Amino acid sequence: MTNEQKFIAEFEEWVTSQVAINELAMTASQKVVEEDGDDRAREAVIRYESRLDAYGFLLGKFDNFKAGKSFHDLPDGLFDQMKY
Repeated sequence: MTNEQKFIAEFEEWVTSQVAINELAMTASQKVVEEDGDDRAREAVIRYESRLDAYGFLLGKFDNFKAGKSFHDLPDGLFDQMKY
């Protein structure tokens, strides 16, 4: 495995772990919002959602890479998704 392949594999692994971490943190923050109505937790949920969107975009780029597509090609289904 070349250095580039190793870097890409490790970076994808890191992004995947960040998705899991941010999903857990968002769930915990959402629980605090529901139980206490804490405004700071509500803002944290928004930040975690934003990060998850960014990490999801990166994971789509990894999928494109594996499919042999160009870096600048948009991930499949990007415009079909609506998350609010």
